Amino acid sequence: MKIKLDKFIIVFVLFGFFAVQTTIAQTPNTSPAQEALKGMRSFIGNWEGESDAFGGFEGLKEGGKILWTTRFRWLQSKATVEFTNQTKYKDTGKRFNSGSQIMSLDAATGKLRTIGYGHDGSVYWSNTGSMEIEGKSITLIINEITINKTKSKYTVKFTKESPKILSLQLTDAFVDGKKQKDWKVKLHRITKSPPTTQSAVSADEAEKITEELTQLSIPWGKVPLTKNTDHLKRIWADDFSYIMPDGTVYDKRAFLDFDDNNTYTSSGNTAFKVRVYSKNFAVTTGDMSTAGKDKDGKPFSRKSRFTNVWVRKSGKWQVVAGHASWLE
Repeated sequence: MKIKLDKFIIVFVLFGFFAVQTTIAQTPNTSPAQEALKGMRSFIGNWEGESDAFGGFEGLKEGGKILWTTRFRWLQSKATVEFTNQTKYKDTGKRFNSGSQIMSLDAATGKLRTIGYGHDGSVYWSNTGSMEIEGKSITLIINEITINKTKSKYTVKFTKESPKILSLQLTDAFVDGKKQKDWKVKLHRITKSPPTTQSAVSADEAEKITEELTQLSIPWGKVPLTKNTDHLKRIWADDFSYIMPDGTVYDKRAFLDFDDNNTYTSSGNTAFKVRVYSKNFAVTTGDMSTAGKDKDGKPFSRKSRFTNVWVRKSGKWQVVAGHASWLE
């Protein structure tokens, strides 16, 4: 940002004293960077959508549906824009990819540029690129490299199709010289706080919490097989209560003392999702599938749907309440 500096010294005699006055740092009302990025105004805000999972880039695989959560926001008094994107699998809630782009005016060339970083699956990448704003569209031409030295070049175009619809299109993508498929997704403006309440925590923090609660929930889903009640003692709060499908309410002690005479051959969670509401509060949902034989030796296969409420106390995540319903 260019700052015009005017410095003057006025020396005058008043009642036998000398006075010195200095004025500095007069900042223009509008900077060249603000002027260059004014076309971004209508893009600022939160957007969400759904698409097929795409492959081609290192760390990404085709197959399944993914959910998009994106945001454009101003930085540096509207002299810079940050774009963040997070996609996760619809059925599991596991990260598909995530990243951030900083869009700004290059003082050396007077042209718009972008620099970014993120993950495709578990593969870290960083990039640089050029940027152009024309009418209702933003075009980025990106050169990218992964931590494993895989090189990519591609074009991303954002287009405002209406006040509440934003399209994101990838074209001319080459990964290590090999042409990849073009794709396009439509995103819708979020006019209210999103269900994940990402405004309460950063995207990176929400992702970290999601991963932590996922890892804590996996052993819980396998307890019928492992009999690892020590894990349950750690993740269930002292005031824990759970409503069973038949309406019975168990506290922590009663649930741990519950005598299950069934023999299990499989047990686990599916369609697991995490909704982060703050750095200390989250809700998880999912389905639990079990199979085995009952106390009389009769085979069974069951499926239930659960909701669990997590609270972080003294730095440790614990479940305070939950509910389950039979699906089959």
